[in-house]
Amino acid sequence: MRTSRFSLSLLLTLTAFGGCRNDDPPAPTPLKATLHRTSYGVPHIQADGYRSLGAGIGYAQAQDAVCILADQFLKVRGERARYLGRGPQDAFLESDFTYLGLALRARAEASFAEQSQELRDLVQGYAAGYNQYLADVPAAQRPEPCRGAAWVKPISAYDLLAYHLDLSLFDTLIPLLGYVGNAQPPSAEAGGERLQSRPLALSPRKDALGSNGWALGREKTASGRGMLVANPHFPWEGSLRFHESHQTIPGKLDVYGVSLLGVPAINIGFNRDIAWTHTVTASSHLTLYRLKLVPGDPTAYVYDGTTRRMTSRTVTVNVRGDDGGMTQETRTFWRSHYGPILAGPGADWTDETAYTTRDATEDNPRFAEHWVRLNTARDLGEAADVERTVRGAPWVNTLLASADGDTRYVDASRVPYLSPATVAAYRDSLESTPDAPVFASLGLVLLDGSTSRDEWVGLDSETHGLVPTTVMPQLRRTDFVMNANDPATFTNPAQPLLDLPFLYEIFGTRGRMSTRSHMNLTLITEQGDTAAAGSDGRFTREEAEQAILSNRTWVAEQLRTAVVQRCQGAEPVVVDGAPVDIAEACQLIASWDGRLELDRAGAIVWREFLNGFNRSDLVDRGALFAQPFDPARAAVTPAELVPAPESGVDPVNQKLAEAVVLLGKAGIAVGTKLGDVQFAWKGDRKVPLHGGAAFEGVTNVVGYSGANATLLPQSQPQGPLLSPGTGLTPEGYLVDFGTSFLMVMEFTPEGPKANAVLSYAESTDPASPHFADQTDLFSGKHFRPVLFNAEDILKDPALTTLELRIDATSKLE
Repeated sequence: MRTSRFSLSLLLTLTAFGGCRNDDPPAPTPLKATLHRTSYGVPHIQADGYRSLGAGIGYAQAQDAVCILADQFLKVRGERARYLGRGPQDAFLESDFTYLGLALRARAEASFAEQSQELRDLVQGYAAGYNQYLADVPAAQRPEPCRGAAWVKPISAYDLLAYHLDLSLFDTLIPLLGYVGNAQPPSAEAGGERLQSRPLALSPRKDALGSNGWALGREKTASGRGMLVANPHFPWEGSLRFHESHQTIPGKLDVYGVSLLGVPAINIGFNRDIAWTHTVTASSHLTLYRLKLVPGDPTAYVYDGTTRRMTSRTVTVNVRGDDGGMTQETRTFWRSHYGPILAGPGADWTDETAYTTRDATEDNPRFAEHWVRLNTARDLGEAADVERTVRGAPWVNTLLASADGDTRYVDASRVPYLSPATVAAYRDSLESTPDAPVFASLGLVLLDGSTSRDEWVGLDSETHGLVPTTVMPQLRRTDFVMNANDPATFTNPAQPLLDLPFLYEIFGTRGRMSTRSHMNLTLITEQGDTAAAGSDGRFTREEAEQAILSNRTWVAEQLRTAVVQRCQGAEPVVVDGAPVDIAEACQLIASWDGRLELDRAGAIVWREFLNGFNRSDLVDRGALFAQPFDPARAAVTPAELVPAPESGVDPVNQKLAEAVVLLGKAGIAVGTKLGDVQFAWKGDRKVPLHGGAAFEGVTNVVGYSGANATLLPQSQPQGPLLSPGTGLTPEGYLVDFGTSFLMVMEFTPEGPKANAVLSYAESTDPASPHFADQTDLFSGKHFRPVLFNAEDILKDPALTTLELRIDATSKLE
């Protein structure tokens, strides 16, 4: 293999971990992988087999994000308190109890034999490569914040598979973990006192994750071939960062894209035949059950007139004290036959009632297997076979384009299959029980746990209680399919997917479209000389890049002109007892072009103005739109601003005045340009950012979520929050979430061609030259070329090469 700049040969004999119950055959000796890194630090990993490829992936991911990975492996092993103590408000102790209670690592060990040989090789190789990095880089030379940390330890294949189970649970059981970890029967005693749950609050369905996905077919591309726009909106910090790479096994695999950290396969990307991206689904993947308890026995419940007993599992956590000494604490976890028991405010475990959940992703041992298979699919038919035979996609829609110009959408996530009788009973319960509508408001379906009627259909069959692949929403087209986290209905309005199975849209937009979906569809379908696809209506790659980063806002395009007509010449409006002049704000909106660009004045006052309305007002007839959303005219409704009232203060002007006051409280002038107050921290440097909030109807979403899911500190905490709906603080709008990996690719006669940008850059190490380089690219609205062909990789002027060589005789544990 040719190398450039430098070449390094590494050799390490890894000793076996003690106490293994399952000895794995020795790895091929040695493991060999070539790691080319091109501009912006992108690794191109080539190996002669899956185990060696896994070693290269593990090594490269550790180079770029060792602290995040080490923390996540510590988490799923239940060892945070062992190394770091109880944590703030016992957070580390609670984490350990909960993860040990879920027994993810035991599940991973039990499922290892079920995996394909390719995945077994990948996870063992990954562990060897990760461990090799730890051997090569002394603890004192690792990046902050894990420099010198004792909790950064070698891992096993089981640790990696356990972490995959954790990722699978992210959009389902993870928001409820506090209720799982603290579920104790009402008679439980601790130290002579009744054990109380910590003051937790039920979390609504995770809406912090989002994405836009376009698969453009032969009728919508200038080339007549397939094209893909991938635009996930994920946290910029913590465990849900993407890692970009190119993975090659000559003759077997050639795939490019991004993976969630810890996943040794490409989650979003392309090979030479198909390209795919994902968006988080609107469908539900778990159901809650209300248990009727046996009188006098809160750990037994009634089921079809008989008594069933809960099962329990006691776990012990090692806890480091302030003096460095070690103590142990024990907790018992309870399960019904459905799954874990939940308890906490709003879901109290009493002498009469308990709540439990069944999660379709809790027992998903095929999470990574799904993408291992997808990475080598040669056409859309083979991709569909993965959905049918693996069923590993946890909580995502999939959009695919093929080289010959076909496209496909499918929600192949793990959705429970409920009978018509169950659905009817549930709908009745929304009117007849006090708790079902409360849970429904949080995106959770509550069923009757005392009857077999409400069991999932086919639970003991090959479908495992999941909606059959023949029933799940799917669509194949030669023009386009699109999704922006709404239900599947308007994937392509020319062929709406009506009458979706229950749980696919119950907590979605309820038959309407979000403003962001409207903007996506507008960009794809608009016609005319000024259309995003040009006058011919067929996208080139450059037109698609410009469209997805156009920063156009759908609500402004519908209503801005009418709002200006209403506010021009208006008298001051009273807010909090004082008159507010809205003339300047009105003029700013009139001069603004409706785009969320760095140099645009008027954008922030429009944002705060819109935020004054209910979110439902932005998608249907209400306080803003006069014409309701019409499914038959989905692309152009709702429409028109509501008329002004015949008397009294105009609500439109009232909300504009309130926006002026709010910006004044933040100390921000209404005429401030967006780039002066919307930014991300990279180290001690602010990087100005374009884009905006999803409710504005912009494809390029940026904002603040605070999501991290690690014990590692955030780069900068958000300041005092003045406007929860927009994230406004006295500093402006801090960004730690949104457009993350943005890629536009197309199939050409010469092969795949793509441009991309990883908004937060490849490395998490502030000392790395690749810590902020792509953030600056993103700030300037620049893409970089994706290097896929060997000749382009080897002639890259920034090329460095590492020849990784590991003699590995490691076992699983």
